[in-house]
Amino acid sequence: MDGLSARLEAPDPGTVVIRLDGELDLATRDHLCDAVRAVLPIFRPEVLVVDLAAVSVLDSAGIGALVSCWKLAQDNGCALSLRNPRPLAYAQLRLTGLLDVFALPV
Repeated sequence: MDGLSARLEAPDPGTVVIRLDGELDLATRDHLCDAVRAVLPIFRPEVLVVDLAAVSVLDSAGIGALVSCWKLAQDNGCALSLRNPRPLAYAQLRLTGLLDVFALPV
């Protein structure tokens, strides 16, 4: 599957989940950042969760996009965390020292 899709869920007041499906890479990184930019002022969540369970590719540009989104969330008083990364994505995040930043277990 080429591309990236995002589905929003609001399971609890103050929490928004963005479920990604596809490839988070150089070609799609802006889709994630645009989604986060749209969610923050509309929903004003305290917690924003990016679910990576259906992300098949995560490259350095995708990791950069996740960091940019984390900064956007922080600037808006929101905590951003990741959930359900696949093993390779988890290993990449571990190698880059980002597990704590994204509230993933070590």
